[in-house]
Amino acid sequence: MNISCQLYDYIEIACMYKLDVSLVLKGGEMKSGKALTTVIDKEKPVATECIQMQINGLEQKIALNEIAELHAITDNPHFSSVSF
Repeated sequence: MNISCQLYDYIEIACMYKLDVSLVLKGGEMKSGKALTTVIDKEKPVATECIQMQINGLEQKIALNEIAELHAITDNPHFSSVSF
């Protein structure tokens, strides 16, 4: 499942400005860290588009289609919260 271009733009903004964000995943889990970039994870059975984040000093890939909500921790003029 792909996300809309409008929602993808918020991910790109978070990465471009290296914002601190929190994600609520569709399973209810929450992840917080610095948005770094978007990547294609080819290690999964099907190539999956992900946001790469720095969480507790470690880089982690989170599939975009697993995100339910994106919240900006860093104040910015672009967005505060987005529901996917």
